[in-house]
Amino acid sequence: MIMKKVVDVIILVIFWSIIFAPLYLLSKKSGIGAISFIIALYFVFLFVSITYKHFWSFQTFKNNISILKFFSVVLISFLIFLYLTNSVYMGHEAYKHLVAENKAVLKGIQYQSDNMLGFKPAPNAREFQITTGDEISIAYDKNGFRIPLSDALKVNEANKINLLFLGDSFTFGANCYAEETFPFLVAKETCLSYINAGVSSYGLAQMVILAEKLIPKYKPDYIIVQYSPWLVSRATSMFAPVHFLHLPVPYFAEKNNSYVLELPIYNVDFTAMDAKQIKSSYQRKFVKFLFKEALLYHLHDVWHFQKTEFLLITGQLPQPATNLREVEKYAYNRIKTIAEKNGATVIILNLGDIEYSKNSHGLFSDSNIYFAEADSYLNDFLKTSSSKDYGMEFCHWIFNGKDLILIDNHPNPKAHRLIANSIIKEINKIRNK
Repeated sequence: MIMKKVVDVIILVIFWSIIFAPLYLLSKKSGIGAISFIIALYFVFLFVSITYKHFWSFQTFKNNISILKFFSVVLISFLIFLYLTNSVYMGHEAYKHLVAENKAVLKGIQYQSDNMLGFKPAPNAREFQITTGDEISIAYDKNGFRIPLSDALKVNEANKINLLFLGDSFTFGANCYAEETFPFLVAKETCLSYINAGVSSYGLAQMVILAEKLIPKYKPDYIIVQYSPWLVSRATSMFAPVHFLHLPVPYFAEKNNSYVLELPIYNVDFTAMDAKQIKSSYQRKFVKFLFKEALLYHLHDVWHFQKTEFLLITGQLPQPATNLREVEKYAYNRIKTIAEKNGATVIILNLGDIEYSKNSHGLFSDSNIYFAEADSYLNDFLKTSSSKDYGMEFCHWIFNGKDLILIDNHPNPKAHRLIANSIIKEINKIRNK
């Protein structure tokens, strides 16, 4: 009898492994953390233990129909527990980010969904702020381009646009006043008009889309294109690098020995990221936030993400490209082509990694490209600074009592000044030819 029970237990463990091993791999691929999986598994074991002799016994495994019923109930229970535990975890991560005090966060709904870009800045926004100890107001024009507050009512598209800046939050100028960012500084010191089309969390795919839309429209003289290692990584992922949800974006896929730009697979509701509303309604009320906001939103997120995974597995969606170097060459040359057709000069802004920046010089087959070596300017400054530390010199810090706290890794005004100098040098070089 004892031997028979041992055999039954072994059979149960085997069945258990057959079910849950693939589920773990699927949950990991879906972005569900190991902690959420283990906690859900614990609750299932607890459920099975409590229901012994009420819902099942070892006699259950002598009948195929009983076995099927048992594992169906266990599987459904596990999926419910997994959803709940992951919702609590993700909800807590979102809550921590949205109500953070000593961290740079957006206040207000700054973005809106877009069928091509995935998301874009809301036009004519004026009151959205970023918390960095002080509160920095942000202004956009009617096209969603960042502008200084002082120029908010002075944008005139009939005027010639000389400079177009393409990039992510580094170009946008996260946690800096618009007047402190390198697009503004370059325009001011060269006496040229400009458009700052940099957007936080954008990648190379969105930069290409904007280039093909904005260059023929505005016909700028110079296109300053950010070159950073993470831009191509974002362009070969179907989702943007945000804190607590899946945010679909355009991406590059390989097709017929070339590359194509695929549009975002679905849109999201940005009201869930309204930090100002979250802080006012749910400060120190995480449970209320979880039940009123996070659970339903996470269900929507999981459903669309799993649907996307199914379309990828079945071949209805092309997989993101994997050769990052070739994607870079394709994308930057695509920008270069549209620039040349419209009489514009491309300046590649090497920014983010001084070693990686060297790769930009091999992107193009000709030499009719200029390179603003911002990384070198920043590195040269560090050689003369007392700290010799990049983060201390070029990131954002605040005092909290006696302590100095790092709140954001984006370039600070000092870094923007040096980045601007590298670009101005290239513009002057072109002008003096």
